[in-house]
Amino acid sequence: MPGNTTLNATLQAIAQNATPIKISLTPMPTPIPEGMTTTVLDWQPVPIFGVTLWAILALLSLAALVIIYFHWSDKSANLDAIKPWFIKIKEIKIGKMQVIRLSRAGNFIPDCLDIFDNVLSYGDSEENINQWHLNSPQGIIKIAGISAPIISEDWDQNRDIVTELAVCHATELMEKNIENFKIALTQRHKDLVKAGVYPADAENPADLIFPIRNGLDYIGKPDESKAARYEHSGRRMLELIFPRGIPMDAFNQYNQNRFRKFWFKGSSSALMGGINLRRVDDEFTNRSEVKPGFFERYGGMLIGAIILLGLTLLGSVIPLG
Repeated sequence: MPGNTTLNATLQAIAQNATPIKISLTPMPTPIPEGMTTTVLDWQPVPIFGVTLWAILALLSLAALVIIYFHWSDKSANLDAIKPWFIKIKEIKIGKMQVIRLSRAGNFIPDCLDIFDNVLSYGDSEENINQWHLNSPQGIIKIAGISAPIISEDWDQNRDIVTELAVCHATELMEKNIENFKIALTQRHKDLVKAGVYPADAENPADLIFPIRNGLDYIGKPDESKAARYEHSGRRMLELIFPRGIPMDAFNQYNQNRFRKFWFKGSSSALMGGINLRRVDDEFTNRSEVKPGFFERYGGMLIGAIILLGLTLLGSVIPLG
């Protein structure tokens, strides 16, 4: 048809010369299911950061936890010095006692030991046999209201720091001024003899003074192996020379090695523990509790089995007729 041909040619000419039109279409959002509500965390990303609000809140929460962790770690580190004390205090119960161990380096270390019959020990421990005799009540201090004796590995009794300071100071003071003491006592003795208070043949007390350089001099014994004692001990001599007490400063530097010269040989805590364990084994262990050997336990069964086997063999070779 001529009309249709003309129309198609016209439309083709228009289509070839026309400018294309671009149309922007916005996609339709997914509808929310019925019965479901939205929250703050469902918001679209924050324009400034480009992330959703829930991610920002999670990051801030994590940062807060990290700050709190490091803050309390720093606070806990300040209490590290008292943690051992707290741990040992928790171990205290009936039959146990808190102690302070004085190390060879001069450090005070808290510990908790068993106590029985005034003897401190590590109980049934096979690795540490050290034992101490709780001898001096003045060598017990209080920590947080709990009594704690001071002990050291090289002495088998609890340490009395005040007494150690006093004895060391007094003996050193007397040895330093021993000649002056002798001169004063000799002059005093002459005056009393002249006044008739002492007889002319009275012994001069200056002749009784001697330096105290070890524990034997202090207790007045010539030898550790002997039970006899001198008539005058170093302790009694100190009491006579210083009847009103020992003059000493209020502050004194403590040196644990200063008192070692007054210790006797074989006075370590390990030796005391070993001797006590040996005595327990020798005197108090019930010999019937010793486990029997193999033949003691199964010897009867073996003899019975041998007899049964012999009878069986004998019966197999004896004819019935």
